[in-house]
Amino acid sequence: MFRLYRWAGCLLLLWLTTGLNAQPVTPADYHLNAYTLHDAALGDVRYYISTDGLQTKKPLLVLLDGSSHLPLALLVKQPHRMEVMNTFDHDLLKLANRFHVVMISKPGVPFCDTIQVQRDTVTMDDVDRLLPMPYIYRHKGGLEWRAQAASRVIDVVCAKFPVDAGRVVVYGYSEGAQVAPKVAVLNKRVTHCASVFGSGLNQLYDFIHDARLEAVKGHISYEAAQRRIDSLLRRFEDIYRHPQDTRKDWENNTYQRWASYGAEPPVQQFAQLDIPLFVVAGIHDTNSPIYSLDYLPLEFLRLGKKNLTYKVYPVDHFFRNTANPRDMTDYKSQMLTALLQWLKVR
Repeated sequence: MFRLYRWAGCLLLLWLTTGLNAQPVTPADYHLNAYTLHDAALGDVRYYISTDGLQTKKPLLVLLDGSSHLPLALLVKQPHRMEVMNTFDHDLLKLANRFHVVMISKPGVPFCDTIQVQRDTVTMDDVDRLLPMPYIYRHKGGLEWRAQAASRVIDVVCAKFPVDAGRVVVYGYSEGAQVAPKVAVLNKRVTHCASVFGSGLNQLYDFIHDARLEAVKGHISYEAAQRRIDSLLRRFEDIYRHPQDTRKDWENNTYQRWASYGAEPPVQQFAQLDIPLFVVAGIHDTNSPIYSLDYLPLEFLRLGKKNLTYKVYPVDHFFRNTANPRDMTDYKSQMLTALLQWLKVR
């Protein structure tokens, strides 16, 4: 569905108004060391590891952010101030006192980039217009690159730093949540896999489901919904016929990117895993609809598998209870507490 891939890279976008003075735009500003892994097939893989207790033996936590070609930090210059937008979750970065925390840039995307706007407000449309998709991201961005890059980084970090091999955790959010189980399938070092607001079914199915739901709600006729679905299926046929095509675009992404995520539904990857799995869904999440994730516990019951922990919260894609604006419950903190209890890490 469109909203997932249009916004999911912007995980709980954190805007930091910093005036015209120093801005946190380097890995060091976030207490991270930067490294580059050179791989013949993948090219350069830029990754960042928390400096807190770097030479102390600790579990490893690999964070996989959402979609799009946004950098981990984006400096926005405005006429009277500067702001920094982060696409990673600071609450997870704070776990560096308990884990070696690792983040990975997408292919061809720097840690930080800069845009300049001519007014003191900025929208995501401005970001899209002023931050073009890098050539390398266009040609390599997809499930295979992200999963293989994360797997290689895990191997390198485990060899370079004192990692507790009993807790090697892959945590993915949104698009990253669909990458996480693939990483765990690829790399047997991974002992735990957490997937937050991802998907269980083929993500292309979301578009079909949306059309049916629009008809059920009375927003469009059933005939109009069928025409939309027929058109979608023709598009999906074209995508699957050209799975390596980086010239053709649909919904702000290349055919190659769509085909990579549609090659194997996440439920198939989850089902291959016998390690502990922690999956989170939001009842009001329109970016990553809950019906797709609800399929996972059903499939695990069918298979007789007992390694799935499934958590559902009354929230949208950004941990807000949009059905009850008066609800001030910190559901993300609840989720993180449950995550740490599941990991048995204090």
